[in-house]
Amino acid sequence: MGFAEQVGPEAMVIDEYTEGTVFDLPFFIFQGDQDAITPPEPARRFYESVTAPHKEFALIADASHFAAYRRPEQFLDLLLTKVLPAVEPARQQH
Repeated sequence: MGFAEQVGPEAMVIDEYTEGTVFDLPFFIFQGDQDAITPPEPARRFYESVTAPHKEFALIADASHFAAYRRPEQFLDLLLTKVLPAVEPARQQH
């Protein structure tokens, strides 16, 4: 949490929209359903504004900002069921 406290003030002023909303590769947002740093509704609004060949949004139950660490089994399931199928065709082409 010491690290998070250091980046917290800077993270609060980041505007994801300035990075763009059009992606040429699959786009995923997986986050905790109780995330106070990046609340689910603003994240969902950003997700809805994104254009990508494939995109997925999922909330990890009973988790906050560090959902991948707090609920690794749920995060792994999303990687295997959402990300892998989306990127597997591209992997097979190479």
